[in-house]
Amino acid sequence: MEAVIGLFVMLLGVSHSVETYCDGRQDGAQCYGPLGGTVVLQLMTKASERHKYQWFNKNTLILEGRRNIVLSNQLENRSSFTASDGTFRINKLSRTDGGEYRLISFDSHGTQSENRALQLTIQAPVSSVLLVPECLSLGEMKVSCSSEGAESPQYSWTLDDHALTHSELLSGNTDTNSITLKQHVSGKLVCSVKNKVSSVSTEVKISTCGVETYCDGRQDGAQCYGPLGGTVVLQLMTKASAAHKYQLLNKNTVILEGRRNNILSNKLENRSSFTASDGTFRINKLNRTDGGEYRLIIFDSDGTQSENRALQLTIQAPVSSVLLVPECLSLGEMKVSCSSEGAESPQYSWTLDDHALTHSELLSGNTDTNSITLKQHVSGKLVCSVKNKVSSVSTEVKISTCGVETYCDGRQDGAQCYGPLGGTVVLQLMTKASATHKYQLLNKNTVILEGRMNIVLSNKLENRSSFTASNGTFRINKLSRTDGGEYRLITFDSEGTQSEKRALQLSIQAPVSSVLLVPECLSLGEMKVSCSSEGAESPQYSWTLDDHALTHSELLSGNTDTNSITLKQHVSGKLVCSVKNKVSSVSTEVKISTCGFIFIDCTPPNGTHISQWVFAANNTLCIEPTTAPTTITATPAVKDYLTITAGVLAALVLLLVVGIAVVCSQKKKKKNKPKEEDDQELTYADVKIMQRPGRQMQQRAGPEVEYGEVMFSERPRQSVRPAEDECVYAKVRKGR
Repeated sequence: MEAVIGLFVMLLGVSHSVETYCDGRQDGAQCYGPLGGTVVLQLMTKASERHKYQWFNKNTLILEGRRNIVLSNQLENRSSFTASDGTFRINKLSRTDGGEYRLISFDSHGTQSENRALQLTIQAPVSSVLLVPECLSLGEMKVSCSSEGAESPQYSWTLDDHALTHSELLSGNTDTNSITLKQHVSGKLVCSVKNKVSSVSTEVKISTCGVETYCDGRQDGAQCYGPLGGTVVLQLMTKASAAHKYQLLNKNTVILEGRRNNILSNKLENRSSFTASDGTFRINKLNRTDGGEYRLIIFDSDGTQSENRALQLTIQAPVSSVLLVPECLSLGEMKVSCSSEGAESPQYSWTLDDHALTHSELLSGNTDTNSITLKQHVSGKLVCSVKNKVSSVSTEVKISTCGVETYCDGRQDGAQCYGPLGGTVVLQLMTKASATHKYQLLNKNTVILEGRMNIVLSNKLENRSSFTASNGTFRINKLSRTDGGEYRLITFDSEGTQSEKRALQLSIQAPVSSVLLVPECLSLGEMKVSCSSEGAESPQYSWTLDDHALTHSELLSGNTDTNSITLKQHVSGKLVCSVKNKVSSVSTEVKISTCGFIFIDCTPPNGTHISQWVFAANNTLCIEPTTAPTTITATPAVKDYLTITAGVLAALVLLLVVGIAVVCSQKKKKKNKPKEEDDQELTYADVKIMQRPGRQMQQRAGPEVEYGEVMFSERPRQSVRPAEDECVYAKVRKGR
């Protein structure tokens, strides 16, 4: 048995009676006025019949007049007297307005002709009513009705538009705020709350709590489930009259025994019953210990066992209530959570307008989970059903698109307003409706809203709009293109004369639904970033980097109010693109880093100056090799180095010449020695100063010297010394 308990309630015939009427033409009349609202007091039939009159509140004169002429009114800033019908209207009622009022009338001779009083009591009105149903352990339903703010509330209940009867009511009176319904009761339950100044009603669809389960145990090994605290009906046999004798055992204990239609014993008789005619065994107030194996043994007339079969009973806590919580997300999606109190092994399912949710409606989540996210355009009657083996409860809520909500002050003629397509617009039509005797709102010359003070007389868009009299705002949901155009507000005074006429223009725009940032590295290391906004009409773009506006030193091309910019090679950080129009604003950020380029500035040996951005991983320019460094630029320091090197070379040549001279001198000395058997002759020394190929210069290294082969040969002794010294000089060659 399913239990469908609507926990989300709907206001019916809400009549926040913030204006009351009282006929005070009889002495001692008892009147009531709503706190913060208006009271209309009927003081006389018409003022023209009275030569002079005075009206007092607590001995203070507050109104004085002669026939149709008002001489004074101490409350003129928030009250008015209508001479034609003799009514006195007081607005913005406060506690101090309560008390005794006295009217004294005089004839043309100045003689008092009448003196009567009325008593005015100020009461806070009923502002809202909440219905909370709760399933009890045996399937009864307790329903509480709470009224916010009301003074001296009076309650009344109806079921399917009739007063509750004793056959439906288990406990509680229909004039209290809490009742308990019997297990079988279902239908449209309405709680009405009223006091002397207001009346509000709320309804909820209820059905039985579903704490009774049935199981066919006529097959051996049947698997049965019973609700904790509820009832299980076990079908043990088709009819008991066909069984000569039978026993039902639970954990080897006989709990039920009988012969045909006669019950011999029942261990659970205080909370169970056996119906012989249909062979069902009913156990109430189930607890955990009732679970386990049950075995039925049947005997024939000879006492022989004819059947022995078992069933397994599992006790589960039922679903007692279901709560739906919708939540609008930042981009207009709606996350809806479905929570089931107390249920064991709950299973979830969802429907929208009586059909299963589709991929076009579902943004994330499966329809068998307790939380889903709906796409921005989805609206309608959303139902979450929760069930387990012993119960099933469903809850519904009317949802509308989160869209985006905009506000527009339309209290000035010609106001330009914007509303989000699929979303909500709040139009400020007036400061408060209570200050306007009568008003009409027209859209394209059709009256869509009409009211008197705080009372709405008609609303052509009532299925998707609402008017709040206390602040004068008109809210329109599920905006479509046809909602755009000119709206005109016309107000009338108490005489029916038009007092004001002004217009506002409403434009409908598709909001920004999402923003995508796409960075792209260009050939020279710049970064182009594109910002795309899906669906938005008339989008406006703005950019920031690390929470500051982009500067010329960071921006290579493009303006910060376009959807595409190009950043210079060195730029990195948190880049944010914001997209907005008249009805919405969405921002997206991305962390960016440089594209891997570096800047070089050098002059290689060929004299061509290089100054540019290059990709670091592939760069071969302006790099000094480790084995044979390449001169990049001839700086003044290098020129000094070349001068020093030339000086070193000259010094080496001089040292070689001196060395050769020393050799010649030694040779001469040896020839003059008589005892020396041999003499050595310097034949040749080839000394070359060379540079290695490919090396024009190396720091801290002088020219390399290649030494020739120096050979000395033996010669016969000469008895005669030559006429002059014999000296062969080395040939010094500078190699290239």
